Amino acid sequence: MTATNSPSIPADTYEELIDATLIALSKKGYVNLRVRDIDAEFPKSRQLIHHYFDGKDELVTETLSVLVDHHSEELDSSVDDDPLTKLTSEIDRILLGTGVDEFDYWTFATALYEIMAQSHHNPDHQELINRLTDRSVDHFSAIMQEGIDQGVFDDVDTVRLAKVIDDLITGAQCKKIFLGNDDALLETREMIDRLVIAELNPSDPSTAN
Repeated sequence: MTATNSPSIPADTYEELIDATLIALSKKGYVNLRVRDIDAEFPKSRQLIHHYFDGKDELVTETLSVLVDHHSEELDSSVDDDPLTKLTSEIDRILLGTGVDEFDYWTFATALYEIMAQSHHNPDHQELINRLTDRSVDHFSAIMQEGIDQGVFDDVDTVRLAKVIDDLITGAQCKKIFLGNDDALLETREMIDRLVIAELNPSDPSTAN
């Protein structure tokens, strides 16, 4: 993952530290994570970790900030397509990781949810994750509003439906990551068609029960 370099850290070292933290988080979980676990994934000297960061919590916070920025950049770079195609493509990408390298995507997602699971202990993490959630809701809402403006979607409460999409995605990914329920992803994808796409575009036969 491309990371935004901190001014005091060489770009390659910074990116390798972020990647090492992501991988270690996905393997060990936040509660069990230790600096030595990050070091095991880091190709340079462990002393550099202690030189630039004051323990695992500071490094995890920095990594979360990179995840949020990366997610926002991915949303901003969405393809310019008709609203229905764009909406369904974005749902598939964010829920299923479609079109994204599978290892990188689920490493990213697992690390994020590991941090989220403990965020009630850390207001900074709560703020960052809420920012990510708000950005996703705004993104889905904007696509739906574009469809309404073009006359291809019914006039609906786009924010309400965007929150439904985000909540369903979060629930399904939690089931996959924490419970090993891979079926939850496709089941949720079908539910989004029935609950959201059908409300936006009720004449579309692909969303009919």
